[in-house]
Amino acid sequence: MKINLKDAFLLDRYEKDISLKLQAGTDPDLASLASFPEDPSVHFFISAKYGMVYCDTAIDLEYSSFCSRCLQPVTGSLQIKNHRRMITDPLKEDADTILIDEHFMFFPEEEAKNQIVMEFPVRFLCSEDCKGLCPECGCNRNLENCGCETRNAGS
Repeated sequence: MKINLKDAFLLDRYEKDISLKLQAGTDPDLASLASFPEDPSVHFFISAKYGMVYCDTAIDLEYSSFCSRCLQPVTGSLQIKNHRRMITDPLKEDADTILIDEHFMFFPEEEAKNQIVMEFPVRFLCSEDCKGLCPECGCNRNLENCGCETRNAGS
């Protein structure tokens, strides 16, 4: 999907609501982050007033992955909300702006995907005090005490 925002940049007042479900399961970039039991809900509200164009974003998603320490399944949710200015000049681009191409085209799926990738956790934990897997025998130290550390400490 692409949306022409020329009117937002040329008119004194402009408003547009965009809601969509992002196809996370078929996107390789998102699928590499985690599994998504439901497609993420995305909402953009674009408004312009006196030459300034803003985009309010709300993304809600649920995910499932594996604990980085013990490899047990982990589920969670993420809510992304932000308010950023939309610009057409690449020299003025920064973390608080959304760059629109010279034809005033906005690609909502691409923008939502970029925001998810930027905000997504780097790793997941089943709990803050997860003990992880034993490096010797591989047992889950949250569930059992293998004794490898005490055997190695006595050697």
